[in-house]
Amino acid sequence: MIEDKVVTALQRHWEDGFNQYDLDLVMEPVDRDVVFSSPFVPRLTGDPEKVTIEGYDAFRSYIDDSMRRVPDIRYSIDASFVSTQTVVFVYTCRFTDGQVKTGADSIRLNRDGKIVEWRCHYSFDPEALDSLIQD
Repeated sequence: MIEDKVVTALQRHWEDGFNQYDLDLVMEPVDRDVVFSSPFVPRLTGDPEKVTIEGYDAFRSYIDDSMRRVPDIRYSIDASFVSTQTVVFVYTCRFTDGQVKTGADSIRLNRDGKIVEWRCHYSFDPEALDSLIQD
């Protein structure tokens, strides 16, 4: 099992990083060879078939872009589930227009405790947020 102190640190990077729009805090535990997948990736790539980003720099660019395009989201982690290599965060997103949405991120770590795979899952269609996304 992943140790509690590692999970607590990941929660801080995730929740505090996104709520404070602190890109460096979000990215600190991410490995250079990270693979990231989300239904929102096509918005950045412009390719509806491309839902995965590979590599630290591409992922950093994606997170930076997301923070700029959808400002003032508030996140709260509602639950964490842990296994031998992965942590799942179940969370709530609160948007400026009053929408409240839920999601779950599955994060796989390598032996050094760095994030090597991050997959986002949502209870809603990403198009539900079109009115909030700034170009």
